[in-house]
Amino acid sequence: MTTMTSNKSVSETLQDLRTLFSRYDVEEWEPIPTKVDLSYSVRYRKDDQWVTIGSRLQPTRAKNLRQCYQVIHYLFLWASRGVSGVSQGVTFIHGGLVRVGEAMDEDGLAEAYATLGVDPSDSLEEVGAVYRAKIKFNHPDGVQDPQDKALREERSSRLNGAWEMIQKGRGAK
Repeated sequence: MTTMTSNKSVSETLQDLRTLFSRYDVEEWEPIPTKVDLSYSVRYRKDDQWVTIGSRLQPTRAKNLRQCYQVIHYLFLWASRGVSGVSQGVTFIHGGLVRVGEAMDEDGLAEAYATLGVDPSDSLEEVGAVYRAKIKFNHPDGVQDPQDKALREERSSRLNGAWEMIQKGRGAK
């Protein structure tokens, strides 16, 4: 195993992901840290399907997220050069966003903003509007397929956790 040499924090990598996804016109994406270990996944919607990239072998959460960033960056570069299908069959470890009972940290709040796809400088009203739109779109009652329903339940849970964390972080809850 090769250890990442990057010293970027989770917050810095989330900002880099925001920039990367913006450059490639990807609006739907979310970071997915696990609750049980230091692994990290990033899920994004491209060409009407979800792609998930995960890393669990790096020694820190920040390095696992940075590994995901690098893989996604290369996937986009390869796709721009005509290489496709590279990410099919990628396995990943995933979990929820909010770590219940832990002190709020800068990285957790950055993850919450990234999950909702908003910028920390956006007003609480703007963040709330985005949250409500995404919750409505991802509500599990809108589908019949059990697999899609489970994905929507998981995503709704992460969106709810992100919204709660942002509200707490801004003293609104």
